[in-house]
Amino acid sequence: MKKVLVLAAAIAVSAPALALDGAKLYQEKTCWSCHGKDAKKTLMPVYPKLAGQNAAYAEQQMKDIKSGARNNGQTAAMKGVMGLVNDEEIKAIADYLSKLK
Repeated sequence: MKKVLVLAAAIAVSAPALALDGAKLYQEKTCWSCHGKDAKKTLMPVYPKLAGQNAAYAEQQMKDIKSGARNNGQTAAMKGVMGLVNDEEIKAIADYLSKLK
């Protein structure tokens, strides 16, 4: 019985980490300020529309910008923001964006 309770407690503790709210993070991390509240109407035409983007692709782009592996003129603004986002949050944001139509 003790093993079952310990396992249940471990699952309960790890569940919130898996259930991050990508929509909320998109707002909190200020992604919307450049990419638009709906991820379709960007602040400037050169910024990418993110709604419907492939989740794996979006996640990798964010990680590459954060690490410096992707470093061009368009990434300068995001570099500072990405320092405020951890890998789990990046994944949640990418998943959220992929589901937008």
